[in-house]
Formats: sequence, C-alpha cells, structure tokens
Amino acid sequence: MFYLDLILNLALLVALSVISGFIVQRWPKQTRPGVVLQGLLFGAAAVIGMLRPLDMGGGLIFDGRSVLLSLAALFFGPWAAAVAGTMALACRIAMGGVGAVMGVSVILASLGIGLLAHFRRKRIEEPPTAGYLYRFGLVVHLVMVALMFVLPAGIAWSVIQRLGPPVIILYPLATILVGKILSDQVAAARSVEALRRSEEDWRRLFEEHTAVKLIISPETGAIVDANQAAADYYGWPRDALRRMNIAQINTLPLPEIMREIGKVQALQQTCFEFQHRRADGSERDVEVFSSRITIQGGVFLHAIVHDITDRKLSEARNRKLQEQLLQAQKMESIGRLAGGVAHDFNNMLALIIGYAEMALARVSADNPLHGELSEILAAGRRSADLTRQLLAFARKQTIQPRVLDLNETMAGMLKMLQRIIGEEIALVWKPGAGLWPVLVDPAQVDQILANLAVNARDAIAGQGRLTIETRNVTVGGTQGVILTEMTPGEYVLLAVSDTGCGMDQETAAHLFEPFFTTKEVGKGTGLGLATVYGIVSQNNGFIDVSSRPGQGAEFRIYLPRVHAVETADTQEAAPGPSLEGRETVLLVEDEAGILALGQAILTQYGYTVLAARSSREALEKARNHAGPIDLLITDVVMPGLNGNGLSRAVAALRPGIKTLYMSGYTADVIARHGVLEEGVHYLQKPFAVKAMAAKVRRVLDENSAGAPGSSA
Repeated sequence: MFYLDLILNLALLVALSVISGFIVQRWPKQTRPGVVLQGLLFGAAAVIGMLRPLDMGGGLIFDGRSVLLSLAALFFGPWAAAVAGTMALACRIAMGGVGAVMGVSVILASLGIGLLAHFRRKRIEEPPTAGYLYRFGLVVHLVMVALMFVLPAGIAWSVIQRLGPPVIILYPLATILVGKILSDQVAAARSVEALRRSEEDWRRLFEEHTAVKLIISPETGAIVDANQAAADYYGWPRDALRRMNIAQINTLPLPEIMREIGKVQALQQTCFEFQHRRADGSERDVEVFSSRITIQGGVFLHAIVHDITDRKLSEARNRKLQEQLLQAQKMESIGRLAGGVAHDFNNMLALIIGYAEMALARVSADNPLHGELSEILAAGRRSADLTRQLLAFARKQTIQPRVLDLNETMAGMLKMLQRIIGEEIALVWKPGAGLWPVLVDPAQVDQILANLAVNARDAIAGQGRLTIETRNVTVGGTQGVILTEMTPGEYVLLAVSDTGCGMDQETAAHLFEPFFTTKEVGKGTGLGLATVYGIVSQNNGFIDVSSRPGQGAEFRIYLPRVHAVETADTQEAAPGPSLEGRETVLLVEDEAGILALGQAILTQYGYTVLAARSSREALEKARNHAGPIDLLITDVVMPGLNGNGLSRAVAALRPGIKTLYMSGYTADVIARHGVLEEGVHYLQKPFAVKAMAAKVRRVLDENSAGAPGSSA
C-alpha cells in the first residue's frame, strides 16, 4: 500500500509532462511566455503533490516535487525554475511541520542541481539520454536522502529506513520516464520550430529575392505564386499574377507551352528562352530556369526568369558588326586588287587613248580608218571609266572636295537625271529647308545620283516615280543611332526612292559588292552601286537601303555636316581659247611609252620638250640646259627620287619653275608622296590629248608661282 501511494503520486508527473508538451507546441521554450508557463505548470504540480502527499504524520510529507523541480530547471532554465520554486517554497513553508526545513532544503537542492545541469548542457544540441536522466535523478535523490538527516534524530533514521530504498529506486526511474517524455516533446518542438524557420527562410528567399520567381502548376500552367520581383517586373499586382495562367505571359500558344513544361517534368530540359508579355503590352526576351519542386505533397514548377532583351540586342548588334567587318575586309581586298592594277592599266589606257586621238586627228572623216580609230578611242574611254568606277568603289580615286549646298547642286542636275530615267518615270524633288553644308567633290555627287537613277530606271517597268529628297538629321542622344556603324553627329540625308520591283533580303545583302548584278548579261557591269558605296565611304558618310519585293527601294545616304563657311575653290578655270605654247617643258616619266606620248602631245602644241626617263637624267638636263625651263611635268612614283623630291631639287636649280604632277596610281599612294595637297597641280592618267594640253596651258598661265614641290 505504501509503494502504491508513492507510485500514484508519481503518476502526476506523467500527466504533467503531457500538459508540458502542449505548452511547448504553442509557446516554444526559447520564448519568455513559454518558460514562465512551464514554471507555473511545474510549480502547480509541485503544490498539488504537496497537498496530496505521502503523509507520514506530524507534518512529515513526501511527494514528487524533487523530480518536478529538478526537471523544470534542467529543461526550461532559470525563469521556469524561479516560478516553480517560488510556488513550491511558499506552499511548503505554509504547510509547516517537522519536515518543513527538510522540504525547503529539498526544493532548493533540486532546483540547484537542475540549474547546474541545465547550464552545463546548454552547449549541447542533443536532448539528454536515458542514462543521463537516470544519473541526474540519482544525484537529486541521493541529495534528498542525505537531507533526511536534518529531521529530528528520533525520526530521521526511521524515515531513511522506510523511504530511502524506494526513493533511490523509484524516483530516478520516474525522472527517466518524465524526462524522456519531455525530451521527446522538446525534440519534436525543436523539429517543428526548425521546419517553421526553414519554411520562413525559404519563403523569404522566394519573397525577398530580386530575381523574378514564379510557382507554376505543371498540369494547367496556372501561376500558383509569384514574388514581389515578378510583380514589379511584369507590372501586375501579386494577387492578379496568382490568378493568371502562364499563357497570359508567355507569347507561345498554350499547347506549345505545355510541351515545354513536359520537358521540365521529364527532366529533359531546364533552361528555355521565351518572349514574355508585360502588363503594358511590351514584349521582352527572357531566359527561364525551371525545375520541379514538391510543396505539401504536390509537384510544381519553380521558374526563375531573367530578362535578356539587352543581351539579345547586343548579340544582334555584334553579329551585325561582325558581318560588316567581314564585308569591309572583303571590300578592302577587292579595293587593294583594284588599286594594284590601276597604275599599269592606266598607263596602257593613256597610250591607247592618246595615240588614238593623235591618229584620229590625222585622218579625214571619210577615211575608212576614221571609224576604226573612233571605236578604239571609245573603247579606251569606256575602259578608263570602268577603272574610275573601280577606284571609286575602292575609295582610292583622287577627289577635289568643296563645301556644297546639296539643294543647289541637285537643282542643276534635275534635267540630266530626267534624261537618264526617261519620260515615263516622274522625277519628284523634295528639297529640305535650311540644309546644312557638306564637304564633297561635286563630280562625286553626280556619280552617286547618276548611278542611283540608272538603278531606279532599270527597276521600274514602264511608268513609275523616282523621288529625291534632302533633310537635316541629328544622330545621337535619345534618337539613337540609325545604323549600327554610324557615329553620333549631324548629317545631311540624301534619300533616293523608287516605285520599282524592289528586292529581297538576299539580294540586298550583296547589293554593294562589285560585279554583283541582277541584270541580264551585257546590261550592266555590277559597279554602279559599288561605286556609290565607295564614294559615300570615302567622304566619311554612311549608306543604308530598305526594300521589299514589289514595294520599290529607298537608298538613304548620310553625309557629315561641315561648319566651315568657305573653302578654297579647287575647280579648274575654263581653258583659254588657245592651248598652244612656246615654253620649254621638262617631261619626266619612267615609262617609255608614256614619255614618248607626252613628248608627242606637247610638241604637237608647240612646246619645246626636254624628255627624261629618270630623276637623275632630269636633274642633269635642268642643270645643263642653256635656256629657261618654264614647267616640270613629272610622274609621282619613280625609282630613286620621287616626283615631289624631284620638284624640290629642280626648283633649287631653277627658281620659279612650276610643277605639274601626273600618275596612274591610286589616291592613297599619291597622297603618301605629298602630292594631293591644296594648290598642287595634278593630272590623272589616263588623260586625253586636249586634257593634257589644257592642263599645261592652265598651269603656265597662272600669275603667281607656287612653292617648290607644290605648284612650282
């Protein structure tokens, strides 16, 4: 009966541990309310135990308070121990009796041992084991048995004999039982708390992350959840996004979207590129990383969305630049080839044209040779034009730029253009107001418009319209760059559009390549648009074309604005009425055929010619000739001393002598020899007989002599 009462008393501990578990679930022990409630619970249980104890008479009682208080301190710390201990001490003191001192001592000892164990185990994450709880309970109750000696001498030994063994045996076991229940509850509460924190962390990772995130149902495509970044990016409120389907955002049809979702579910693909629609109607290129996740037993897709619109634009721009680089390299290669053959070809053409003209002048019109010589001369001139077109494409032709108003230049060309395109095609001229000046060779403007007019005429079948307009264009700032390769600045736009047959993209891609033509054999050389391209590039401009089959074509030429008010007029004065002269000319040319031709032409017009095949021979004649020498005509590029150096050397021997340069080389080669400078007289090979005579007469008739090496 004695042991039964003791066991029933300890049963209160089990009930207590169950109630403690509910408190732990609602108020974790890490919180102040939780530990205070645990203290009240354990204190109340201790009081109840003392009110229904094992009564041994005379105020001597025994209950489970030692187990309760020590475990309260062990598991829930000082606050719970303080609350429970205060309640137990107040109750025990109020009850009084011979065991009051021992009862108070047991309460304090149990709390002290429990707190000591609590602080020692605070650094250990794992809950106490059964072995640890047994040793803990054994220590608490050995101290309790020892405190029985504070009872009166006549009572102490009797109590120890009766209660010592059951206290030492049962109370540690009760400590194990209640402690394990509390441990499991604490561990379970800790797991729940860890899970809650993990869910909160994951939720914060989803909610607060700056990346756009969506949770999507793989079955229907419905958007189950979206973070704030998604709401900010797409422009819909989060609540609205959660009611939407991914098909309302993805521009693909829903069946195609579901096929892509199927790839994610089958683990075939995790990264996709789509176009997504935003609330304002704009469409953006996005990269979507999607993976399967499980939420509350259901399978969903977790999609992370990155905007790659700028990257795609940059990639497209880089591809365009790469294509332009390859095109430029191809054009440069062809240009080098054209420039390489120009010198020798021009020398040969000079001989053909020169001798044909001289021979033609010696035969009458009714002579059978007259027609044949005329054909030779015409072929030579056509060949010279072809060479000029090649050099224009290669940006190596010699030019004499002037500051122009394109409106004024165009006004003088309209009749010529109308003759080119024919009467069936209407010519519409739309000049822009307040047009900025440009720096360009007027002859090149003629070439551009003539080639574009011919191109438009051939593209229009029957009646049609050719429209030419000019206007000022500012590139840069908020306007952006019109062409990928254009630099910001101010340009004059020359736009030429037609109502012809147009062209497809494949044709447009090769439009400016030399010898590329869609015309029948014999109808075109394929150099017209290549010439336009070369001229525009040589003048630091840009050209763009837009066309579609059946919708005509528009060529837009951008020439940079110049701010110079005026520039030296490099146009040659009209030749005088007579091309003949009596002056002495020193002619220097390393090509024997050209030297002989030049000597023959000059002699024909009455000049005294000192011919030399090298710079050394020219200097000897300049030094030894007894009479005056009025003009030096020299090739630019020669073995030994070049034309510029020879001019300076001759000027030192013959002060006041004038210089006329001639060459069949390209403009870049001539420029490297210091010839293409302002005020320098230059004759491009091949030249006509009268052109040479007129040039010589013009140089000699100038009032002032130029500096040595310039126009001496």
